[in-house]
Amino acid sequence: MRASAFAAVLGDVAFPLRREEIAAAAADHGVDTLMQRKIEQLPDRAYTDVFDIVVALSSTPAHFRGRRPL
Repeated sequence: MRASAFAAVLGDVAFPLRREEIAAAAADHGVDTLMQRKIEQLPDRAYTDVFDIVVALSSTPAHFRGRRPL
């Protein structure tokens, strides 16, 4: 699952969210293993909106390992 597609998982969740709450919402929607690893690597802080989470997910080590070189 791409980070941008993950935004739909959080469509009806009230913000701010912490990492544990993001992980719980992801588990409820059955996200894939790569996305679970990305969520585990998020800094534990309050995320203010979906964009904040998508940016953070796109900056995790698991995200960069999953990318193919140009």
